[in-house]
Amino acid sequence: MCGIVGVVSRRGGGAPPDGAEACVRAMSAALRHRGPDGQGVWVNGPAALAHTRLAIIDPAGGAQPMHLVREPLSVVFNGEIYNYIELREELIARGRQFATRSDTEVVLHAFAEWGDAAVERFNGQWAIALWDRSQHRLLLCRDRVGIHPLYYAESPDRVMFASEVKALFAGDPALRAGLDPIGLDQTLTFWAAIAPRTVFRGICELPPGRMRIYEGGGASERACAEHDFAPRFTGSIAEATSAVRAALERATALRMLRADVPVGCYLSGGLDSSLIAALGQRAKGERFYTFSLRFADAEYDET
Repeated sequence: MCGIVGVVSRRGGGAPPDGAEACVRAMSAALRHRGPDGQGVWVNGPAALAHTRLAIIDPAGGAQPMHLVREPLSVVFNGEIYNYIELREELIARGRQFATRSDTEVVLHAFAEWGDAAVERFNGQWAIALWDRSQHRLLLCRDRVGIHPLYYAESPDRVMFASEVKALFAGDPALRAGLDPIGLDQTLTFWAAIAPRTVFRGICELPPGRMRIYEGGGASERACAEHDFAPRFTGSIAEATSAVRAALERATALRMLRADVPVGCYLSGGLDSSLIAALGQRAKGERFYTFSLRFADAEYDET
């Protein structure tokens, strides 16, 4: 769980937005709880990016914002690309050279090699902000399910984005936390506002599986990284059970074994987290830490 923030000018020319560095520093400070292992700030031309890091993969080499030297791409990235090792090998075979072992650098080289279609190759969860320094092009992208959040606020002069809404307010005192009555109604009805709407007037959430692009003073949005649904299942209940079990085992093992730090599991009182914890311990093959929440109210207690 890292935090990404940024502010990009929508005016012509290469000047940064007024107070850009102070803005992203204030925004990233508001997200310090998301990234206790490091903080990075970068200002270049009309863009200012910042990142608070929770180091999971390549703790020594994966600091952000991260840049390609030979190509004009920079990124701040929250999440994890679980098939980054396979993608890295494929990119090396295509002549790409890597300076780190991080999945963040894989994201950069993937976009450089395959363009926006790179996300179709990602198996993971992510919120990505990719800045093209030569084209003055900002790409915001969110994973298929929307596991990692990404919010933005637009004006004619600039666009701001962040992993949490409060970072946007921290970066721009002119933004007021006014309620959007439709977003509030959706929250009370569905437990959450339906993206792109939020409960705050003037603040949008990028919907899951969407890509929003700012270039030439305008903005466009389209679907990306669509679900790859299998054909309709026609087997027996036993065959379905076996297929679901195998898929859960593969997914859990992939997440457990691709980390450079110890991995544990949140364990509630439900069957789903109990199953994931059991599969995680099996994949780990050694002592496995789980964490639960205890409440005084028995209705909510998960011990």
